[in-house]
Amino acid sequence: MSARKTTRAAQRRRERQRRERIIIMTVIAGVILLVGGLFLLAHQAETTATPTSAQVTDIVLPPAHPHPHADGNALGDPKAPVTIVEYSDFQCPFCGRFARDTEPRLIQDYVVPGKVRLVYRSFGDWVGPESLLAAEAAYCAGDQGKFWDFHDMLFYNQHGENRGAFSRPRIEAMAEKLGLDMKAFRQCLDAHKYRERAMQDMAEGQKAGVQGTPGFFVIAPDGSQTFIEGAQPYQRFKEAIEKALAGEKK
Repeated sequence: MSARKTTRAAQRRRERQRRERIIIMTVIAGVILLVGGLFLLAHQAETTATPTSAQVTDIVLPPAHPHPHADGNALGDPKAPVTIVEYSDFQCPFCGRFARDTEPRLIQDYVVPGKVRLVYRSFGDWVGPESLLAAEAAYCAGDQGKFWDFHDMLFYNQHGENRGAFSRPRIEAMAEKLGLDMKAFRQCLDAHKYRERAMQDMAEGQKAGVQGTPGFFVIAPDGSQTFIEGAQPYQRFKEAIEKALAGEKK
């Protein structure tokens, strides 16, 4: 073979090897991009997906609180001289603070003795969609005489807003922990039996002047009202209640 032919053959061989290297590098780059994309999608799915059964094991039971004369979303003697109407959102951190720190004292000091009747009204989807689902769930639990148990369960299991704390799987896990009839509970949620009621609660609260949660109306025997905005300390509620009770004695 002549030197010229040998050179041409070598050039073709090198060109073929170069093309093969390009193809191999292109395939490797494609595989890397594909794997990276799949990893990113998996990570996004992991951070946004609703919790699975393995992710609901952190649900805790709240401390036992008395629920005297529980009747749906109302607590206390219907003939109590003072009524407190609360507008609240189960996701609201300040509502949670009131429910965990102040409300138990008010129940023990005023609701149990028959001086105050407490009425809870949700605030629809004020904080977000999980607020509405939680409100619906609490009212559904009320069908089984467990509104206040579910109320406590929700407030003791807050974990941020619209981040899955009150997703459907977690809501159902809470209901199971409370021993609810799950078939009836699921049917209630599926039918959105109380969605309109929850939204109506918010509409009525806003009409009454509530601009955020929590908001409270302390209603005296003569119908006069004291409005308390936010998770105020126990003493603020005590003063309003005592003032209302003093008016009754005059």
